[in-house]
Amino acid sequence: MTVAPDAPDLRTDFPITKKMIYMNNGAVAPTPLAVVKATTDFMVKCADEGPDAQATSDYITLLLKELRTRVAHLINCEPEEVVLTQSTTEGINIVANGISWQKGDTIIARGGKHEHPANYLPWLRLSQQRGMVLKELAIDENGFFDLDELEKAARKSRLVTMSHALYNTGAIMPLEEVGRITEENNALFCVDAAQTAGTIRIDVKKIGCHFMAFPGFKWLCGPMGMGILYCSKKAAEMLEPPSIGGESAMVSGNNSSIIAIRGMPHRLQTGFRNYPGAAGLEAALRYILRVGIDNIRSANMKVAEALRQELGRIEGVTLHGPQDVSKRTSIVTFSVPKDPSMIVRKLEEESGTVLAEREVAGGRKIIRAAPHFFNTEAQAATIAAQIKALLLQ
Repeated sequence: MTVAPDAPDLRTDFPITKKMIYMNNGAVAPTPLAVVKATTDFMVKCADEGPDAQATSDYITLLLKELRTRVAHLINCEPEEVVLTQSTTEGINIVANGISWQKGDTIIARGGKHEHPANYLPWLRLSQQRGMVLKELAIDENGFFDLDELEKAARKSRLVTMSHALYNTGAIMPLEEVGRITEENNALFCVDAAQTAGTIRIDVKKIGCHFMAFPGFKWLCGPMGMGILYCSKKAAEMLEPPSIGGESAMVSGNNSSIIAIRGMPHRLQTGFRNYPGAAGLEAALRYILRVGIDNIRSANMKVAEALRQELGRIEGVTLHGPQDVSKRTSIVTFSVPKDPSMIVRKLEEESGTVLAEREVAGGRKIIRAAPHFFNTEAQAATIAAQIKALLLQ
C-alpha cells in the first residue's frame, strides 16, 4: 500500500518542515520520526535486555535480514547480494581495492574528475599506484557522453564506472545501454547510485551492473553512517575481502594455516557493528517503499519544475541540466551573477533556506537545490523570491 507523498500528514513526519526550507537532500536528507524512533528503540532494547544477550543477538540477526530484504525490493536483487557499509565511498573502495588488477588494465570513468570524488579518486589512485590506465569519457555541458565512444573504449577495458545520476546537474545516465556494452565486451560495470536510490526506480538486473554503491542518508532518508554495496553473485568471487575477521572467514579444519572465506554477503562485511544505524535504515526503507518510488519521483519533479519555472523568470539566473524532464532527477542547478557561496550562506542565515554550492563541467560554480517529496511548490516559489531579493541587494 502506498501513501500520497504530498499528503499533509507526511510532512509532519519531518519536523524540519515546520522550521525551515530544506532542499539539500542530495547531500544529506532529514530523517522522518519513524527512523528516529527505530534507532532509539534499538538503543533502549540494548539497555533493557543487554547488548550481547541472546535475545538481542537474535533480534540483530532478524533486523539485518529484514534490512537486506528491503534493499532487495528497492533495487531488485537478492538479499545475499547486499553488503552493509557506511557510505557510497566505502562501497566503491571495496570494489576498487578488491579486484585482482593487472598492470595495464583499463578503467573507464565517465567525465573523469567531473564524476563525484567518491567515484573518481579510488580509480585515480589505482592508476597512479598500480599501473592501470584510467580513460576518461568526454562529456557535454550536462554531463552526458557519447555511447559510440564508450563502445569503442570498452573493447579493451576491464571496468566501466559512472554515476547513475549526476550530483551537480541531476542528469540521468543511460545505464541500460552501458550495461549492454559492458556485457558484450566482458567488462565489469560499477555504478554510483548516490543520487538515485530513493528517488527513481532502480533495477540492477535490467541495468546489468556488477556493483552498485549508495548511501542510506540521502534520498532514502536514513541515518548518517549507513550505506549499501550491491555485489552481484557472479562478481562476488572476483573481490578480495577488504578486511578479515570471524564474520567473514574461518580456519579450515585442523590446519590452522588455511583460511576459508565465507559466502556473501559476509565475505565483504566483517566487523560491521552499526546496528542502531541498521535499525534506522530498515525503518527508512520501509517508509520510502510505503510511500512508493514512483509517487516520490512524481512529487519531486513537480517541485523541481515549479522551481525551474520560477528561477527562469529571474534576470541573470541561468539554469543548468537537461531540458528533457525524463533525463534528470529533481536536482535543480543554476548560476547567478553574484558569488554563489554568498547566496547560499545568506539564504540559510537570513531565511532558514538550505541549498548547496557545487560546480558543473568547466569548473563553473553553481547553486544546487535538491527537493524531496516533503518539499512543496510553495517552498519553490519562496526560494525564487528569496534569491531574486538577494540579487537586487
